[in-house]
Amino acid sequence: MFCAAQAGQLGCRVLLLDNGKKPGRKILMSGGGRCNFTNMYAEPAAYLSNNPHFCKSALARYTQWDFIDLINRYGIVYHEKTLGQLFCDDSAQQVVDLLVKECELGQVTMRLRSEVLGVEKTENGYQL
Repeated sequence: MFCAAQAGQLGCRVLLLDNGKKPGRKILMSGGGRCNFTNMYAEPAAYLSNNPHFCKSALARYTQWDFIDLINRYGIVYHEKTLGQLFCDDSAQQVVDLLVKECELGQVTMRLRSEVLGVEKTENGYQL
């Protein structure tokens, strides 16, 4: 949802497909319903990759501090747990609501109860 929102806000036409009845179902289940939304100590060395420079590049463009700033702009209260894990004080629904709102700002089209059964490359892109 976050990537869809970002792409939409950058001017891309985005269709977000979700197999669930409502958006962010797995987010709502995570962290006992409180959602571990980021980690204060996310850094390239914490990731395994065949291309270690990819993590450096990706994390340089959007850091955990950028997402924490977004959480703060929405007024979501959170706390730190073990090893820098950040959890909502209230409910993971707050993070889902934030992501839905960010998708709306990016004019993302969201289709729920949609299952992707296959992907094929075509002359004009991809067909799902």
